[in-house]
Amino acid sequence: MPAEGATDFLWMAVLGALNFAGMDTAIAAAILNGMGLSIITVIAMLIAHEKIKERLLVFFGIIITLIVISSQIANASLAGFSAGFYCSFVAMIFYILYTRKVSLLILLPILSIIIGLIRPDGVIIGVVSSLIGMYFAYQSGLTKKYLACSVACVAVGLLYFLWRYSYFGLPLPLPLYVKGASSSLLPGLKPNIDWASKNKYLGVVALLALIPSSGRWKIVLASTPIVMLFISLIFATQSQNVAFRFQGPGTTLLILWLSICLPEIMKYRKLSKIYYRASLLTGLILSYAIVSYASKTAAMTDYLKNTDYINYFPYHFAKSFDEATVIALTEAGRFAYWVKGKKYDLVGLNTPEVAVKKSSPDYIKRINPDIIFVHLAGVVDDSNLCVSSYCEVTFSKILDLTKNIADWRLETDRVARAPLTVLDFYRLNATEYRVFAVRYGKNYSHMYFIKNNGRINVSDFKESLDLSLSKSGRLSYLEMKRQGAAKD
Repeated sequence: MPAEGATDFLWMAVLGALNFAGMDTAIAAAILNGMGLSIITVIAMLIAHEKIKERLLVFFGIIITLIVISSQIANASLAGFSAGFYCSFVAMIFYILYTRKVSLLILLPILSIIIGLIRPDGVIIGVVSSLIGMYFAYQSGLTKKYLACSVACVAVGLLYFLWRYSYFGLPLPLPLYVKGASSSLLPGLKPNIDWASKNKYLGVVALLALIPSSGRWKIVLASTPIVMLFISLIFATQSQNVAFRFQGPGTTLLILWLSICLPEIMKYRKLSKIYYRASLLTGLILSYAIVSYASKTAAMTDYLKNTDYINYFPYHFAKSFDEATVIALTEAGRFAYWVKGKKYDLVGLNTPEVAVKKSSPDYIKRINPDIIFVHLAGVVDDSNLCVSSYCEVTFSKILDLTKNIADWRLETDRVARAPLTVLDFYRLNATEYRVFAVRYGKNYSHMYFIKNNGRINVSDFKESLDLSLSKSGRLSYLEMKRQGAAKD
């Protein structure tokens, strides 16, 4: 069915085009994000180059490169999100607003529509940037050209909106319906504070730019679009905020502030005592920030290379599925990618009806799934469900687990609501399904409900699961792609 499971429209479109041209999607994502990280680094160097001597530029470049490639932007990029690609456009917009180069002003509306098409929250950055650019264009006598370009970009945006509405049948991407629901008044406040805490050392150094700089108001004005984004994020549920990817523009901003800050400090080298003390303090803080970032990058890399069964199970289990198999699931990533069938996302990120009307036991009953794959999301205590890697769970055990759980009707968080509706559905239809809990990480948070006399054979399920838990079943993504292509 037409369903937009990702809000990053232009990112997905570019990946789709490269896949059509013969490039593997994962490799394409890595290249695009790598290009984005390179652009951020180059722009930081361009800003610094105007203030710093050539002999110090190489040293500065090493520092910036180390920070960029170990930053949260890079971490989110490693996980496959569009962070590096997206934030490169943030960097370009900041550079134009900060330098106010007349020859580049006309690019602001173009970059603004691009960043808005990459991610919906990019619209905030784009609109604010374009309005500030309008003022600069007026000062530079470029009002007519700027307006003409802006009108053309607005037309592109309207055409996209009309197309997506006619195709998907909804005015907004599905994730915005899913993530917009919250029982909290300011659901995004804590993630923003957590981001600030994780970046405090880089932030301290970056903020030094405002102390000696004579152009501090230029910095503030160029940063306004990102500040407005952060204000809007306070009111959004930031689920799946891997490596603070929603705050990626803010991390980009700190890196670019740093490219202003260090040269400003170097201007005061004649004041020997103050200069050397400031330089020593700055060096220590930066060194700690780089080490801290690097450790987080190493941890992210280790996590992505983990040998959890779920990395391999969908691939091995795929032989048991055909186009008619009905699948209800809350983990729409790896599982839905490898297996065939009619897939219904109970969280709603990929299923329009669920995104708008939410999951319920009646809905699950209506689609009549052959298999339900659910992440329990902490709604029950799943730590002691089994004593081995997986086990079959009895009806009485499920009843014990669900004695004191929340009522799914009152749950606004879609990630928590989905497993609650599955458990209530099973309670009402227990004789129709066999249930298996599988260890995922430290707990048994993955649960499979397999329909009796359905299209899925329990013995095939166990065989694929055993293979996924063995060393011989551990294949890399590219190995699975190659073997899958050979089978086809």
